Amino acid sequence: MIRIDLDNLRDKLAYIDALPLLSGLGIIAGCLSGGTILLFRLATEEVQKLYLQGSSENFESLSPIWYFLLPLIGGICLGVLFHFIPQGLHRTGVGLVMERFNHQQGNMSFKGLLVQFFGAAISLASGHSMGREGPAVHLGAASSSLLAQWAGLPNNSMRVLVGCGCASAIATSFNTPIAGVIFAMEVVMLEYSISTFTPIILASVVGAAMARAVYGHDEAFNVPTLQISTLLELPYILFSGVIFGCLAASFIWLSRLTYRHTHKITVSLRFTLVGAAGGLIAFITPQVMGVGYDTVNAALVGQIGLTTLLFITFTKLVATSLFAG
Repeated sequence: MIRIDLDNLRDKLAYIDALPLLSGLGIIAGCLSGGTILLFRLATEEVQKLYLQGSSENFESLSPIWYFLLPLIGGICLGVLFHFIPQGLHRTGVGLVMERFNHQQGNMSFKGLLVQFFGAAISLASGHSMGREGPAVHLGAASSSLLAQWAGLPNNSMRVLVGCGCASAIATSFNTPIAGVIFAMEVVMLEYSISTFTPIILASVVGAAMARAVYGHDEAFNVPTLQISTLLELPYILFSGVIFGCLAASFIWLSRLTYRHTHKITVSLRFTLVGAAGGLIAFITPQVMGVGYDTVNAALVGQIGLTTLLFITFTKLVATSLFAG
């Protein structure tokens, strides 16, 4: 029987030359995070396939009345769930991960992981306009943090493992290991060093490998081959960047505005109202329901007209801001 000397392990991790050991822990964290994300994806997608004609994103196949009823029912279920959950567990997502990383050394709770898992699963299954990446980052970070807490690792090692969990979560969600590394280093860790880069890239590769073992080698988005044929196209690219930045700023502003006007309302009523509002928007534009990857892929290959695409962009912005706020 193999016994692990945790005290000796903690002592070694306290020194800068702990890179090989930390890399090994990064691989374990990547496996744990990737497994959690795969479980989350399978749980939500298999439920969605039961009523979406075998596809997890084909909300347009529903009867029009369900465009409204499904988000409303999801909002009511979330309202009931969060009504019985302590106030301290209501916060979830990337914002919470960054707060815990910066102020509590990445210490996260198992109860918070459960709230994020089931809350996000209900939202996605009911067609709420949201992505799975925010919940995935929370789940990946929390699973890696719990691993570090169980092993009693020092704070510096816990922070690295949280970064590993975030990288693996993004890699497992998008099947893109490089994107997972960049997200963890740029958004969560806010630093580049060998002692953090090596474990994180190993964790990200492990997460992507697990995703490919289950879902194959296809990326989340089918981006066609693009090339710049003339330098005259550069001003259009720069202008697009300005537009996308304005849309991102608008999303943040609308989310904060929604929160300011709804945070004093009881949580059960708030979720119900947001579900009803999202249902009304979905009744007009069903493409806003769910993560919207099918709509993005259709837009990338030119299957959506410009007027329709602009309308979808506006309604998706409003609907997602309501759910995020």
